[in-house]
Parts: sequence; structure tokens; C-alpha cells
Amino acid sequence: MMRIKNYLLGSFLFSINAVATAEVIPVYQIDQPAATYLQTTLTHDIYRYAADSKLNDLVVTDEQGNKLPYRIGSTHQVREQIQLSPLHFFPVAVGAPPETLLALSSASIKLDANEISVSVEKTVNEQLLDKSAPIDFFVVDLSDTRTRADKLIVDWQVNETNQYLEVQVSGTNDLTNWSNITQATLAQMQKDGQKLARNKISLNLTEMQYAYVRLKFLRGGEKLQLTSITLENTDKVAAALVVDSWKVSGELADEQKSVLHTGDRSPSVSVAAWEFSRDDIAPVSRLGIELGSVMYGDAIRIFSRSSDKQAWQLVHQGIWFNAQVGSEWQQSDAIKVNNNTDTQWRIELNELIRTNAEPVLVFHHQPETLQFIANNSAPFKIAIETDPTQYKQNTSAQVFSQLISGKEIQWTQTNFTELKPGISSFARHGLQVSWKTILFWGFLIIAVGVLVLVASRLVKQMSTEKAL
Repeated sequence: MMRIKNYLLGSFLFSINAVATAEVIPVYQIDQPAATYLQTTLTHDIYRYAADSKLNDLVVTDEQGNKLPYRIGSTHQVREQIQLSPLHFFPVAVGAPPETLLALSSASIKLDANEISVSVEKTVNEQLLDKSAPIDFFVVDLSDTRTRADKLIVDWQVNETNQYLEVQVSGTNDLTNWSNITQATLAQMQKDGQKLARNKISLNLTEMQYAYVRLKFLRGGEKLQLTSITLENTDKVAAALVVDSWKVSGELADEQKSVLHTGDRSPSVSVAAWEFSRDDIAPVSRLGIELGSVMYGDAIRIFSRSSDKQAWQLVHQGIWFNAQVGSEWQQSDAIKVNNNTDTQWRIELNELIRTNAEPVLVFHHQPETLQFIANNSAPFKIAIETDPTQYKQNTSAQVFSQLISGKEIQWTQTNFTELKPGISSFARHGLQVSWKTILFWGFLIIAVGVLVLVASRLVKQMSTEKAL
């Protein structure tokens, strides 16, 4: 009897200890790095395993399982310096000879009576412009530009006939012999105060490659009125950063009435609604929508929530454009969503596209850089701590700061290998009750059953002895 009791007590204590022990599940592995101060880039994939959107449950361990000091910070972002320069341009009528172009672009020389200097001022001789003749093309003057020419920004007065412009771009130095540069399609659309503009032409010209550029509009050029042409040059002052993006497909929602609560008693509006679920909690900075080859320029509403038990929260409301510009499909710019970690999403569009659209959400996330101090015990593992009570006790960042304080450190970029652990091993994806908890209750039930059985036998034995 005493042996049985000791066995049950030991099993009970073992179960308690198993439940109480935190588990560290490796997600990535770094093999034999050639430096001590290491850094690697974390994408949204780590958030598939993490239960904390700030990665407080992340740990770095060596081969023996010792935790190493580390810190997580934002990756080095690109900072672009954009230079805008307004350019002189003029229209050229059909049939205009080259000497007319030279006269239109000629420079007038001015002498300053007080100083020995010469200034050149570009003017357009209005008398040479034949306003009654149709416009054949426009000439943009780059002769004063001493830098390269990356892009042209073209603005015009938009009407129904010239929302889309097909333009052929050529260059010359003598206004006689033209060389083809590129062909582009421009677009400007407006609705309810919102605008889709694709009005930039990529030139990619080297410094002083051409003195003049010709814009010949093959489509939409009838009665076209250009309002301005601007040269845009972009200089990158930091290393380029690849934005972490991924796509999630959705399904038609059961509820095809808008979930937007307006606060009045008006009937719900019929919409085309799709719902999406992502398996990560990465903080999303921007959100895009792909509608494929479906023309769209109408209202859109975007909602999100973290679980089925919550009501949908409005994230964005506005106009979304999806249009074919030339041979390519263009859509509105991605929407800023302020580091949203919700896993469930819903979009509502005009009900007319319900049967011919299959929207795809495109999530954008700013990758983080993980820096840690290695020891001589490789391989190193990037892992997730499953015990929530350990999150607040993680002082790794403070220790890390103390170790590198006052030192000039060269960080070595390193890559990791994905270990691909079972997703069900992590509490956020698996059962809310872990296998250790189930094991504990299993042992407890068995122990109670054995005790009841032993007690019933003792009672039966005592009854037999009394009868004798």
C-alpha cells in the first residue's frame, strides 16, 4: 500500500514540474558564424510563431541552451532625396519646319550695362505659335539642365477624352534628328475628392545626353493642355531596404451587407465583401489590394479584428482604383494602417463586382534587425519562449546595452536556417490547454481512480474481517 502511495505522489509531483517548466522552441538556427557581434534580419515569418507582437517572447540560445544577450531594432531605412526642377516646354503644330523649332527655343542675350556679364534667358516667341493648327507634339527643353534626367512629371487638364495618355518620347541635340527614348502610358482619375495619378515618365538619361525631349501623344492628345512639366531626380542617401511583403487570399463573406454601423436606423447597404485570415501577428504598416484584371474605381471599406468574438473595426474608408494603364494594371497606393497586428480582415467593395473579382490583400511590414553577442558554443538558435510569465522578466536588452556601451562595434550580417517547427507546438495556434496540462490532469485522474480503487478494497477487506 505504501509503495502505491509513493508512486502516485511521485507521478503527481512530476506532472506539476512538467507543467511549471517553460519550453523554448527553436525557430531558426545559425551555424558556425565567423564573428562575435552578429546581426540578422527578421521578417514577418517570426510572427507566425510569436505570441507577443513586440517579440518579448523571443530568446537567443547557444548549443547548451544558455540564453544570450540580444536586442531588436528597426532596420536601416532608405532615405531618398528628391530634386524637382520645373522645365520650359512648348507645343509644336503639325507640319512645323525645324527652323520654327529653333526659333521657338532660341535664347535672347542680355548685356548688363553696369557689369561685364552676359545672361541668357529662354523665351517663347508667341508670334511663331500657330494656335489654329492642331498640335503635333511638345518639346521639353533640357539644355540648361546640367545633371542627369531620371523622370519627367507631366501634369495636364483632365477631361473624359484624356484621362489616359499614350506618349512616345524621343531626344535630340539639334531639333532635327530624334532618337527614341521610351514609350509610356499616363493616367489621371478622380472621384469624390480622391485621385489616382500615374504621370511620371522614366527617362534615365545621363548628364547632358540630350538637350531636348519630344513628347508625341499617340492617344488622348486631342485638345490636350499641359499645365506643367517637372524634372525629378532621386538620390539615395542610404542603402536600399527590401520591404517585407506577403499576400493573403480571402473568401466571399457570409454577410454581404455592410458591417459599418452608422448610428442611424437606415437599412444596411449591399456590398461585395471578402474576409481574410493571416497566420501571423506582424505589425502591418501598409496594406494593398490586388483586384487582378477587374476595372474598378469606386468606394472601399477595410475592417479588421483580432478574433471572432470582437466586432469589426473600420480601418480605412475611401476610393480604390484598379485600372489598365498601357499594358500594365495599376492600382491605388498602399494604405497606411499604423502597425496593425489583427489577424482577421474584411474588405467591402461595390456589389457589382461580387461575381467577377477575387481580391488579394498585400501586407507590408518593416523588417527588424536582431543583434546578439555570440560565444564559442555554436550553433545558435533563435527561439520562442512559451511561458508568458517570462516575457516581462527578460532583461536581455539591458544586459546587451551594458556589454556594448562605449565600444565601436562592426556588426557582421549573417543568415539563418529555418528549422520549421510544428506550428501546433505554439500556444497561439494550438490548443489553449497544452499537452503538459493534459498530461497533468491525466495523471491526476488516474491517481484518483487508483486511490478510489484501493479505498474500496480496504473497505471491503475491513467488512470481511468484521464478519469473521
